[in-house]
Amino acid sequence: MLTTSVSLPENEAVLWRKRQRSILRLAVRSLRVQLRGKAVRRGVKRSYNRVPGEFLVVTTRFTEAEYDTLHMAAASMRVSVSWLVYQLILLWKKPARRNRPNAHVTNYELHLCIWSPNAAILTESLLFYPKIAAPDAHTQPVYLSTP
Repeated sequence: MLTTSVSLPENEAVLWRKRQRSILRLAVRSLRVQLRGKAVRRGVKRSYNRVPGEFLVVTTRFTEAEYDTLHMAAASMRVSVSWLVYQLILLWKKPARRNRPNAHVTNYELHLCIWSPNAAILTESLLFYPKIAAPDAHTQPVYLSTP
């Protein structure tokens, strides 16, 4: 686990402290919504939370996969990870969204091509795959060829 901090509006900070694991279960769905609605941004400054009121800095822990995925998405859209976490919380606060099962999984990949004093070339990929239903215990496997 990686320990870091996020800056959140006061009410959401309290909710994040209490329900972080539950809220992070919606991360895949929330990221898909954000990627659908936002374009890759370049030549612009990073956007941060612009909600009126007091903010709190909350120490939080992410798995390496969660951290890499959130940072890749945030960097591509030029938003802060705190903004993405805030969007996760807003989605979690909608009971209809919270109670829907997650239908996708993600795979983050970093491909380092060149990293030297003369060049830095890397590719980050974030792929979303539909979850495959668990096989029924009573169903016989179907083979494409004779085993």
